[in-house]
Amino acid sequence: MKFTPDAGLKSGQLSGFGSAAVGIDNGVSVSEEFLEVRVPLVQEKTGVRDLIFDTGYRTSDYSSTGRVNTYKFELQYAPTEDFRFRGSYQRAVRAPSVVELYNGELVGLIQLGDDPCSSPDNVTPASATLAQCLNTVPAAEQAAFIARYGNGSTTNNIPKAVLGQLSQLSGGNPNLDNESAKSYTIGFNLTPDWLPTFTSSVDYYKIDLTNEVGVIAPNVALNNCLATGDPTYCSLIVRGHNTGGLTGNNIADGGYIIQRNLNIAGAEVSGVDVQTAYKLPMSDRIGSLSFALNGAYLLTVKTTPLPGAHTYDCAGLYGNTCGTVNPRWHHIMRTTWSTPWNFDVALSWRFIGTVKLDNNDSDPTLRGAEQSDNGGNPRYKAFGAQFPNFSYFDLAGIWNVTDDVQMRLGINNLADKDPPLGTVEVVGGGAANTYSVYDAMGRQLFVSFTAKF
Repeated sequence: MKFTPDAGLKSGQLSGFGSAAVGIDNGVSVSEEFLEVRVPLVQEKTGVRDLIFDTGYRTSDYSSTGRVNTYKFELQYAPTEDFRFRGSYQRAVRAPSVVELYNGELVGLIQLGDDPCSSPDNVTPASATLAQCLNTVPAAEQAAFIARYGNGSTTNNIPKAVLGQLSQLSGGNPNLDNESAKSYTIGFNLTPDWLPTFTSSVDYYKIDLTNEVGVIAPNVALNNCLATGDPTYCSLIVRGHNTGGLTGNNIADGGYIIQRNLNIAGAEVSGVDVQTAYKLPMSDRIGSLSFALNGAYLLTVKTTPLPGAHTYDCAGLYGNTCGTVNPRWHHIMRTTWSTPWNFDVALSWRFIGTVKLDNNDSDPTLRGAEQSDNGGNPRYKAFGAQFPNFSYFDLAGIWNVTDDVQMRLGINNLADKDPPLGTVEVVGGGAANTYSVYDAMGRQLFVSFTAKF
């Protein structure tokens, strides 16, 4: 992989970029051998129409992380034609990418809100006490920092965040190890004889991930350092040597939160996936109706930032620490009318379940992570405390004009529904104050043609 930024990208002066770009010229190679076996154990017997065992084994040798082995086991059991049960266990491995390993270090911006040790307006006191803030400063620089902190408000001259942005030091880590995961699934298929155009499947899954490649969330690092002085977290806070702030623009002068890639402790994701389809035949003069539902219920999205650290669960939450929108339930349901006139019409319902702001959760890692008072106590955040259930409806049509010409047209977000809004501390820098899972652009119309020659 080779990326050579031009002069504009290297300058760090491009609007909206937040920092300069760094080049990369490196690569990863892999050689693999694998074996898969499918064994029908029992077929066409009373009570056992089908019993199948699947297994597979793969050995991979990465130039970056060495040799690893992965494998899977699966059992399928169909007592009749109508039902099929299945269960599986799999060990999987993901090697770090070229960017995760070798991306150059640079100081850039991160959306994090105000520095807790700085007064946002020289009237409002800093949200962290001087004693807490000294946890983020090495002993040799504490005297100068105390002078800059002042009384925490009118005489505080710690640099302020700009539009809720502080600085981070990001970069690759050539010492990364492989991520590894153990996944478990159990589910069934339903294809009843008495309803021949109906199919359904339900699957439970659980994925336990260890050595996950990522970073310790910057607000987790900063808040834990302030509250406990734990060197594990405080070593990630490098205040400006000449300013005491977190708004630096180069490595030598400090002023950033370290966000290098690490093999953090682990994660767990579990949930239930549902798929259902049904076709309702009508007369030859009218055509047919088809219904399809794809939905997912999220049980857990757990993260353990470091070995032995507290594990927090982001299921049903969104925010700066959780990073993304994690609704308990979301689905897409589509109804399609296939006409006998070479024209199909589809109405889709996109549903995103409610999510609550992680800052207001009772979990000790999440609570107050984005907002606290001047004593460092968690503060409830009313704006954006909850995004409600969201439903979007889309209408689309396909017209086969001839055998060689097809026209597609439609309207997404028929009701022109506005997205929910979050504050700058919650939504990443450079983006609108919402999440991409929602329709930021409102109603959109489209039309396209395909022609074969």
